[in-house]
Amino acid sequence: MTTPSNWQRKLLLMFRSEKRLNAGKVIKNYDGKSFDDMKATTITESMCDIETLTDERKSKALECHLNNLKHQSLGESELCFYHNTLIILMRRKYKMDKIFAEFERLWVAENHYLLENLSLRWIVSACDTFIDHSDNVNRAAILMNVITLMNTVRTYETKNFLQAPPAAEPIPLLDEKTDILYAGDLSLYDGLTYFRIGTDDSLRNMRKRYHKFYKVDKLATTILLAVFEKLQNNQSAFATLRQLHKDDWSKWWLD
Repeated sequence: MTTPSNWQRKLLLMFRSEKRLNAGKVIKNYDGKSFDDMKATTITESMCDIETLTDERKSKALECHLNNLKHQSLGESELCFYHNTLIILMRRKYKMDKIFAEFERLWVAENHYLLENLSLRWIVSACDTFIDHSDNVNRAAILMNVITLMNTVRTYETKNFLQAPPAAEPIPLLDEKTDILYAGDLSLYDGLTYFRIGTDDSLRNMRKRYHKFYKVDKLATTILLAVFEKLQNNQSAFATLRQLHKDDWSKWWLD
């Protein structure tokens, strides 16, 4: 293994410093602001530095990254942006114990608000953050269900995109295929079958098993069930199956 030279070490230190430069000032901007204050404040263009916006997905410079993120958050509350800022700071390894304690305090106090107002992208990022930083093994284990669920959905949707790019309008369901799946079990692979359209109780049973986690960790289970419900109301495979489901007893979504 090659030992880095002095200039390489200096370059690495400069890079790390740039990633966290002015992080203290960023946090200080929220001194004296309550969660309610931040909920009442909406992100507007006047709060962004328009001249320094970049097309970079993730700028090395912290303040530039946060400025880009703030511009992407126009119309959202400052509390949502504050939540996302805490995650960015932890990813850049800035005072992780202190920032995670604040992140956890925010979720305990405002989990219902965050689940209602954050996008799935940032809810998933929050789950990653709990898994990476929490000492609560049960919480991490429950939230891994969210990550597994979302990565499976995204993998499936990516496969669909690669094989047949999405049309401008929803593709109509083929009656002959739905009839086959209504009729009974259709082999998939390795002993698995496709869902029995209209009557399959697998997702209902999965949701019931999720509910059992409430006894272990209420916060993590609340997040898990909220994410699962959001998938029923977006253009996902779950929503397609819901559209075709006929059996009221085995439905897996909330009315």
